[in-house]
Amino acid sequence: MSRSRILALMQSQFIEMRRDFGAMFLTFLFPLFFVVILTGSALVRSNPTFDFGFVDQTKSAEAQQFADALASQNIAIKTYSDEATLRSALTRRDVTAAVILPEGWTPTATGPRVRVVADTTTAGLAETVVNAARAKIKLGQGETADAIPFEMTTVEGSNAEFNFIYPGMLALALVQMGLFMTATPILKARERGTLRYILLTPTTTRELVVSQVLFRVLIASVQLTLLLAAGAFIITLSPSAWLATFGISILGTIMLVSIGYALAGIARSTESGMALIMIANFAMLFGGNVFWNPEGSAVLTAVARIMPVSYLADAYRQIISGAQGLWPIWQDIAMMLGFTLLALLIANRTFTFDMRSRDVQAQRA
Repeated sequence: MSRSRILALMQSQFIEMRRDFGAMFLTFLFPLFFVVILTGSALVRSNPTFDFGFVDQTKSAEAQQFADALASQNIAIKTYSDEATLRSALTRRDVTAAVILPEGWTPTATGPRVRVVADTTTAGLAETVVNAARAKIKLGQGETADAIPFEMTTVEGSNAEFNFIYPGMLALALVQMGLFMTATPILKARERGTLRYILLTPTTTRELVVSQVLFRVLIASVQLTLLLAAGAFIITLSPSAWLATFGISILGTIMLVSIGYALAGIARSTESGMALIMIANFAMLFGGNVFWNPEGSAVLTAVARIMPVSYLADAYRQIISGAQGLWPIWQDIAMMLGFTLLALLIANRTFTFDMRSRDVQAQRA
């Protein structure tokens, strides 16, 4: 294989991609738009009121006074019966922070301290609110706020909706790339005779296929970097998680590119190919564990099992969100490899580089 010819083919694909606004929109702008909206909705509140969970283990008038001092125009106090329930609410982000007054607490420098627990992204806000409450009580008595000591603990919270949809959006981006930037350009190039003319040059079939796959892996890497950067305001990934995400993405890209080739091979014409692409796109979007969690529904779970993108989205959720997946991650990888092999077998049996050769084969049959 010639590296120069492969690079030249990749350059020609890039030029063709720039001319195809529809493919650019569906591959880059469409997923990025949804991720930005999703991230923004998780960060921005339409109602600037923050809920602080409060547990009073003292049942004293001083504790009620402290709760009243915490409350303000933008701070609402939600009382919980015990600390475990409050911590669960904090993990689910039902509350912004947790304030616990332990048994035996008094608003003095001695004795148990006020315990404040907050998510890593809201710890600064929680500290500001507690300091304001301390000052409100003690400064009115001629003392300093330090007379009510407290200890701050930060925890990793989770946004269940974001943690589910965000990895699904990454899978969606690769689906759009595999279908609209693989199958669609191949159908158009085959109809125009571009592929036939390329093969009349010294370029080999292997070089053409390698350039197609490498170009799409490069596009997937750019996609993933943009989408992960947009989601970094909510989810922070470790270096190992970044590497694992890129590794799964390469496997997912190869799987979806193979499916794109298989669809282009099955199609008898450009029109029928576009219909197959649209059907596959909607089937994987709405049945492929991208937007809806199939857990709890036997029908949705059965549908998700036969959708290749389900396993990609499930692997993303386990790596990025740390959530428990529908299947073990080794099973996700095994199923993606299986779908890749199946798609390659179908493409090998059905794909032709010239639509006219397909017509000749059909007439002979």
